Amino acid sequence: MPLKIEQINPESLAAEAGIHAGDTIISINDHPIRDFIDLQFYSAEENLNFELKDANAAIRHIFIEQDWSYPLGIEPIPHRCRNCVNNCIFCFVDQMRPGIRKTLYIKDDDFRLSFVYGNFITLTNLSDQDFNRIIEQKLSPLYISIHTTNPDLHKRMMRHKQDFHVMEKLKFFSENGIEMHTQIVVVPGWNDGAELQRTLSDLSSDEIAALSIGIVPVGLTKFRDGLTALQNVSPRLAQEIIGIADKFPLTYCSDEIFLLAGKELPEEEYYDDFPQLENGIGMLRLLMMNWQEVKSEFISFLKKTGKKYVFITGMLAAGNIENIAAEIDTFLPGKIRVQPIQNDFLGRSVTVAGLTAACDIFAQTVLQKDEIPVLPGNLLNEDELTIDNVNLVEIMNHFQRDLLIVDEEFADWRLVEWHDLSHTNITI
Repeated sequence: MPLKIEQINPESLAAEAGIHAGDTIISINDHPIRDFIDLQFYSAEENLNFELKDANAAIRHIFIEQDWSYPLGIEPIPHRCRNCVNNCIFCFVDQMRPGIRKTLYIKDDDFRLSFVYGNFITLTNLSDQDFNRIIEQKLSPLYISIHTTNPDLHKRMMRHKQDFHVMEKLKFFSENGIEMHTQIVVVPGWNDGAELQRTLSDLSSDEIAALSIGIVPVGLTKFRDGLTALQNVSPRLAQEIIGIADKFPLTYCSDEIFLLAGKELPEEEYYDDFPQLENGIGMLRLLMMNWQEVKSEFISFLKKTGKKYVFITGMLAAGNIENIAAEIDTFLPGKIRVQPIQNDFLGRSVTVAGLTAACDIFAQTVLQKDEIPVLPGNLLNEDELTIDNVNLVEIMNHFQRDLLIVDEEFADWRLVEWHDLSHTNITI
């Protein structure tokens, strides 16, 4: 489907050439333009022949010679992501409850978003044309959910309708210069033990251009009525997973697996360059590393405010936040404490801060006089909404005081003053 233009930036080459918002790009240099990736790829040449259709369906042709001093200036309409065609037994979206952010109900499985944003995809919804396009446009690296390289088990776990041999696709990519970050969600009784060893052995083969292999435990909420009966990863299984993973290169277990196993988090060297940070692999180690860099500045900031602070956090990071609070307490005695939040909204086996609901924070947090809540940045999305659709103003109105928001990696922080926002109307 041709790509419609939402906006043309002023003083750009497109504006000067007479391309308008509302026009549809049919092709560039005879290459069909289907999405923003095509636009970026085929507009990289010096001479561009556009075939366009305007709002009245009139076709016209425009030539642009790029001099690289000015941007092309075309902003397409927002990308509509491709949805997943699987019906995985462990799908987290299927376990969501009513009343959460709308975007969390989307089952995206889009190779373009994998290349640009690092979203994990399964490959099962790709046509031969898609595979060839990835090769042609060199969309590398991709982030791919594998779970198992056993074709029969792959089909039973992911419940796709067509036969699909993931190793054949990975080999095809590798032979054609596409590198991959891969992921395994371990589901007890399904792809653990010998199956996990088989998968890691296959992915570690010289035939596969795997840049990293991430292992995470299955996430289960309390909303699983009518779904396949599954179990959480136990401490014993977590220890077994770590033992298996240690035998293979470029293989990293998530923070949660180490904590479940009762083990200390690995040192920085284990994570190399943190290739799967957004997958919860190395996040807590990076948090502690950044804390060592910024603690003097942060403690000075707290001291200047003259307030007391309460770190609000999910159960997964609570131990690390307690350690940080203990360091702060040596400089500011009695000025800091930690409030871990149990996730009653989705279920107590969900422990990450990013899935903590405001209703649980409100129910479990009682502030003392002059205490300021400290929230992790990943509690809020880009619209500053919690998972249960509560915005920043509503949180401050509940507590009737300022909020300190700290980046989840402790790279930055900001104080949001309640008196500035308490009467602001926010449109969601």
